[in-house]
Amino acid sequence: MTGFDYDDWFDGVLRASDSGDSSAASAGEPGRAFAAWQASFRGELRDVLGFPTMRDRTVEDIDPRRRERPGATVQRRRYQRQTWSVRTERGFRVPFYLLVPDSVDPPYPVVVALHGHSEHGKDLAAGVADDEAARRHIADDRRDIARQAVRRGFAVVAPDMRAFGELRPDAADEPNASDAVSACAYWQKRAQLVGRSLVGERVWDVGRLVDFVADRPDLDADRLAVCGHSGGGTVALLAGALDERVGAVVACASVCPFEDSIVPIDHCLCNYVPGLRRLGEVWDVAGLVAPRPLRVVAGDADPIFPIAGARRAFDRIRGRYCAADAAGECSLFVGDGGHRFFEAGAWPFLRDRL
Repeated sequence: MTGFDYDDWFDGVLRASDSGDSSAASAGEPGRAFAAWQASFRGELRDVLGFPTMRDRTVEDIDPRRRERPGATVQRRRYQRQTWSVRTERGFRVPFYLLVPDSVDPPYPVVVALHGHSEHGKDLAAGVADDEAARRHIADDRRDIARQAVRRGFAVVAPDMRAFGELRPDAADEPNASDAVSACAYWQKRAQLVGRSLVGERVWDVGRLVDFVADRPDLDADRLAVCGHSGGGTVALLAGALDERVGAVVACASVCPFEDSIVPIDHCLCNYVPGLRRLGEVWDVAGLVAPRPLRVVAGDADPIFPIAGARRAFDRIRGRYCAADAAGECSLFVGDGGHRFFEAGAWPFLRDRL
């Protein structure tokens, strides 16, 4: 007796739920049809990510607070690193670094820099995490993206995303959630019970950080980009899709069709948003960024976001941008390497546009 072939069965489920082409008539048509598709899909995407439940707990005043305790402000060569937090929901605050360059005068162009999966959170993005694994990620994988950006003259907002850094579950409450993947599972399972998703909560927080930028005269909200690596790349793409105040998006090591990556390859639980695939594919999400600039960055040897899938996704993204009459505003950079951040794919692109 042969065993049940779940993968074969689920392929049929996936095909039956395939809405990647169901909206192609509108998503591929220029002019009003494309704009109407964007408006409709953007609303549906907010709903599936759990935004309605977050709106129920929203606060008008984000109440920015700068930490003044020792070590909260650090002067480095060419920039200063400040520590802040904002309120994104009732009873919830997101800590972040604000890195301010010395090399240019305000108002500064701004990058919201989103780290990938790491218990170190914003410390990894700022290049200050100092254990052996973090040093390797910084030296080999170039994940100190906030520090890279400020050294190039951008002001940088680098938050802890939920379940990471200071926002990790307390080990006393959940001893099995001490590593990054377990922490995501701990958070995601609870979020789903109340109609939320962990990645949706992270995207929501980025929107409140954009509010922070918009309220400060030394930060130029008209020159604002979101840049993320891996899980941060997923959040960057979604944030750019849903918040039109974001002027440009760089998504690194994260853009691939679901059926080529999230479905066959075991990823962290936070990548699985209930109902998302019924709405569309990754190229539909990216189509919401159009006509604003989008750079997709991929490694030619990335084992969890395969390059063949990334190329296929980008071909479909380019079709969405053609419908927006903005084909020249999306581009693909393929680096020589695996699941890492490619500086050459991000910063020249953003320098030219910001």
